[in-house]
Amino acid sequence: MFGFGRNDKDPLADVKAAERWLASFAANDPLALQAGLVTTLGKAAEPDARRSPQRLATIIHVDHGCAGLRKTLTQQYIEHATRSTKIEHQLWAALFDLTQAFLVAYYAYAREMSYHAQSPKWQQLLPELVCRQIVHLGLDARIRLYRYEPWIPAKWGELHDLFALACSRQIERRALPRGVTSTTTIEHEYLMALLLQLMHGGNMTTRHLEWVANELDAWSASLRLALEPSTATSFFVDLGSREGLKRRTPAPLEGRVLFLDTRSLHSLLLQNVLMLERKIKREPLSDRTPKRTEQLGLLTRLASQVDPEFKPFARRGERTTAAGTADVIVGFGKISAYLREEDAVPMPRLESGKSFGSTLELAVFGRARNETDRRLELARRRLMQFAAPGGPWEIRDVSQTGYRLVAPVGAAGVVTLGTLAAIRAHDDPVWTLGVVRRMKRMTADRVEIGMQIVAHTLVAVDLTEAHKTNDAYSVNGEATALGRKFQGLFLALRQRDHEREVQSLVVPPAEYLPGKRLHLTSARASNPIRFGRLLERQPDWIWATVESGDATAPLPAVSSIVGPPLPPPSED
Repeated sequence: MFGFGRNDKDPLADVKAAERWLASFAANDPLALQAGLVTTLGKAAEPDARRSPQRLATIIHVDHGCAGLRKTLTQQYIEHATRSTKIEHQLWAALFDLTQAFLVAYYAYAREMSYHAQSPKWQQLLPELVCRQIVHLGLDARIRLYRYEPWIPAKWGELHDLFALACSRQIERRALPRGVTSTTTIEHEYLMALLLQLMHGGNMTTRHLEWVANELDAWSASLRLALEPSTATSFFVDLGSREGLKRRTPAPLEGRVLFLDTRSLHSLLLQNVLMLERKIKREPLSDRTPKRTEQLGLLTRLASQVDPEFKPFARRGERTTAAGTADVIVGFGKISAYLREEDAVPMPRLESGKSFGSTLELAVFGRARNETDRRLELARRRLMQFAAPGGPWEIRDVSQTGYRLVAPVGAAGVVTLGTLAAIRAHDDPVWTLGVVRRMKRMTADRVEIGMQIVAHTLVAVDLTEAHKTNDAYSVNGEATALGRKFQGLFLALRQRDHEREVQSLVVPPAEYLPGKRLHLTSARASNPIRFGRLLERQPDWIWATVESGDATAPLPAVSSIVGPPLPPPSED
C-alpha cells in the first residue's frame, strides 16, 4: 500500500519503471540518454548485481525502445562526422559504447541463465536473448565498418557459437518480436550480419552502408541456410570457423557447414539495377539523375558480390608489385595550396661564400655544406606543412589506373572514400592525383587504401568568372569583365603514350555550372575556358571536363604551363 520495499530508483525493476525512466530524458539530447543507458547497463552487468527473468525481459524491452536513439545517433554521424575528428569520435564512440553495453549485459544474463538450466521462466527467454545478442553483434560489425575495420576472428566465433546454440535448441526459425509491430528470427538476423560484411568490400561510404543495411532486411527476407549446396560455387559458412560467408571451391568441405542460395537476392538486385537504368534513360536531365547514377553503381557492385555464379571483375590495368614509400597530400584545399606555393615561391638556389651565413659555414666547418641537401631539406619542411599526418605511405602495388597503399592510422581521420589525394613516390619528381576508392583497416596502426588515378599532371590555377560588359576585355569576340576569383586544379590524363591528353578541372562544388565561362590563369598561361560535362561530384569538390572559351585558340597542354612564373597578361 505504501510501497515499502520498492526501489523507484532502479530503472530496470520492471517495464513500467523503465518507461518512466526513459521518458525523464530530454528528447533533444540523445547523448544524455545514451550515457544514462551505458551507466545503467554497466551496473546490471556487475558480478554482484541482482538478476532475474523479469529484469532480463525489461532490458530486452528497453533494447527494442532504443531503436529511435540508434537511428538519431547514426543520422548525426552521417551528417556531421566529416566536420571534425572530435565530432566523429564522439558520435562513433556513443554508438559503439551503447552496443557494447547491451552485449556485456546480455553476456552476464547468458551466464546466469546457464545456472538455471531447469527453470522454465529463464529458459523461455533464451530465444530472445540469443536473438538480441546476434543483433548487437551485427551492429558491432556495422559500426566498425564505419571506420573500415573488419572483425577479428574471435568475433566471428561468438556469432557462429550463438547460431549453433539456436540450432541445437531448434529455435533458429521461431518468430520473435522486433519492436512493436514486426517480427524476426534468429536465422534472419544471423544472415543479415553475414551478408552485410560480405557486401562491404571497403568501397562503401557510411551513408551507403546504412542504406544497404536498412534495405537488407527486405532483400534477405526469403533467404534460408541449407545443408546442401544449390550451385557449384554457392556461398557457405562453417560454424566451426572464424570467418564469414565464403564462396565454394572445388576443394572438399569439412566441419559444420551450411550453404546459402543467393539467387533470389541476386535477381532482386538486378531488377533494381534495370529499373534505375530505365529511369535514367527516360529522364537523363532530371535533378535526381546524379543520385540515381550513384545508386546504380552501388547496386551493380552489390549484385556482382552476391552472384551465385563466380564472375570476376575484368581489371582495367594489370597490377605490379611495388616497394617504396610516397609523400601524400590529402584534400582539395591542401593540394591546391601546396601547388600554388610551389609556383609562387620556388625553392631558392643557395650560393655558398657570398653571404655572411655562407662565410660562417666556411669558418666553422672548413667547407660549405651540400647545396642539394639543403634544398631538399627546405622542400621537405615545406611539404610537412601540407602532407597527410603520420608520415609517408607505403606502396604495395601499382597499375596503369591506380595504387594500393598502406597508410598510417593517423591518416584515417582525414581520408574517406572520395577524398582527393596527390601522391609522389620518393624516386619520382612528379605529383599524381588520385581519388580514394577503397579502404580497409589492416591493424590498429595501418590502413590499406585503394586509389584510382585521375591525372598524371596537375597545376594549381586561379579561375575568374567572366561576365558580359562594355569594357574592353574580350573572350571569343564578346566583351567581358573579370569578376570573383577562386582556385582550382587543372588536370591532364593520358591513358596511353600515343593518345592525346584529356583535360579537366577540379573546383569547389558551388562553382560548377555547365557551360559557365571562366578565365584560367596559371604561372605560365592565361586562357578563357568554359565548363563541360560533370564527371564526378563529392561534398568538397567537383570534377568536370573543360573546353576552350575561344574557338580560335584551343586550350594549352597542362604540361606546358608548369614552370617558372611569367608576367600576367595585359588587359588592355
